[in-house]
Amino acid sequence: MLRVTFKKYHGPIKVRDAAMFLLPGYAPPNPPPGEYVTGCDSPGDGDYIWFMAYRIVITCDRTMASDYHGLIFFGFSACLPSGTLPDRLYYPLFCPSGKHDDQGRLLHANCGMRKIEAALLADGFSRDDIVVAHPDCLDRVIGPETRIVSISANDPLGIGPATSTYSELWGGEGRMAIELRRLLRDPAIRRHRPVVVLGGPGAWQLSVDDRKRRQLGIDCVFVGEGEVGGPRLFRRILENGRDGLPAVVTGEPVPVEAIPDIVGGTTIGIIEATRGCARSCSFCVPSVRKVRSRPLENILREVQVNMDAGNTGVILHGEDVLLYRSDGLKVNPDAVVEMFERVYTAPGVRFVGASHAALSSAVSSPQTIERLSRVLELGTVKNPTNYFQVGIETASPKLIGRHMKGKVYPFEPGQWPQVVRDGFKLLHDNHFVGCATVIMGLPGEEREDIEQTTELVKSLRPCQSLVVPLLFSPLQTTRLEYATALKKKDLTAQHYELITACWDHNFAWFPPMWVNYGRDSNPLLRVAMRFVLTHGAKLVKYRIHRDARRHGARV
Repeated sequence: MLRVTFKKYHGPIKVRDAAMFLLPGYAPPNPPPGEYVTGCDSPGDGDYIWFMAYRIVITCDRTMASDYHGLIFFGFSACLPSGTLPDRLYYPLFCPSGKHDDQGRLLHANCGMRKIEAALLADGFSRDDIVVAHPDCLDRVIGPETRIVSISANDPLGIGPATSTYSELWGGEGRMAIELRRLLRDPAIRRHRPVVVLGGPGAWQLSVDDRKRRQLGIDCVFVGEGEVGGPRLFRRILENGRDGLPAVVTGEPVPVEAIPDIVGGTTIGIIEATRGCARSCSFCVPSVRKVRSRPLENILREVQVNMDAGNTGVILHGEDVLLYRSDGLKVNPDAVVEMFERVYTAPGVRFVGASHAALSSAVSSPQTIERLSRVLELGTVKNPTNYFQVGIETASPKLIGRHMKGKVYPFEPGQWPQVVRDGFKLLHDNHFVGCATVIMGLPGEEREDIEQTTELVKSLRPCQSLVVPLLFSPLQTTRLEYATALKKKDLTAQHYELITACWDHNFAWFPPMWVNYGRDSNPLLRVAMRFVLTHGAKLVKYRIHRDARRHGARV
């Protein structure tokens, strides 16, 4: 059933707002008294205009409503605290507004939002009841009939590992937390008071902080996988509203056959290949999830959905995409290569990337990396390089054995530093760029552990790669949730030496990496980033070295 809501018009109206009007000749039911406009006529001051309102609105904060110029790693810029770069520079440079149609519907949305949309449709909800909306367009989709606003959030309180690291080191508040509050203050939400449900990767932050949840005006937090529990929760809300609504709902692991195919385009063509991680690192949230590989035919259908939505490439997502259709933690080379090859040769696909890969998987199956490089035509003018997120975390066998033995399997903790070196060389030789993290302050860390990691990072300089240092921040729902976070005041000279080694490595590789990574971006962005990397990087590097020397580091 088509639902419309009315709003008194006070001009002038912008051309992009013309889509608020329905088709010419359509007469809305029960219009309010007075004059109102029809179809695409031009309204006059005081006229009523009408626009579609949906019972269920799926949206996100502004940092997630972007295609990031088609550069997926630009999305991580949302972890920079607000004071680092003013909004007038940050949003055009790193996070331009995602495209939406005239009714406010996002053309490319976060993959998790698309999964919830698909789950609701598969459960029998009407297409006319659901919209995946741009956060700047909520006045076009929310009305008196709207019962639920479902919000996806990556870091709602700004306490995720990357955000908390750079807020602690540089000051300022996480931009994602600021934008979530701005979203929740939207006049359309305040006026019509739908039930607000928050989910997504960062939902755990509010599941354990009831005071913050109520303070923000969130009625229910959904933690976990949503394809089964989400529709069940939404039906309950549609029937009973807020009556008896629990503050926190936990979704159960979803069987692979119950994960529906998306029906709309995703941000930069992100498609889920695997779900979950069996490596069981004690500091990581996905360690509690069961691993599932999606059938290739489902992946290819989602590729076609993204091509139809205007994407030109695909990012295959998984906590370790090299474990697609694996036998436990043993790589299945043929299955991995077939997936990449079939996706790469699908009609309309110009590039295929992947979100995460484990160095231990790569080193245990070097032929997989070599075959992928050939299949994706890496090292050619067409596709010079590709990228994986990988995790180093530490070079200390002691800390590996204590916190992440599964991470290094099938190798032993004592072999980990050499596995990292071999893995980075393997990736580099096959034109993959490893984008890694190291974690400072893991429980039990001692001076020797930090020095081992610093030496490891320095040894990686010949390999095109990035290494981002993070402060340990205990995440709720993990096995280290009660451990002590590392704060700036607790950093030692050895920590500053490690931070400096990481950023010296990055600054050495940023310029040549940008030549390939940003080559298809618009000319203005290429010029702006070249300026930043040439001039801004020198200033940042100087400040990092200065701070390190002030704290007794030998740099």
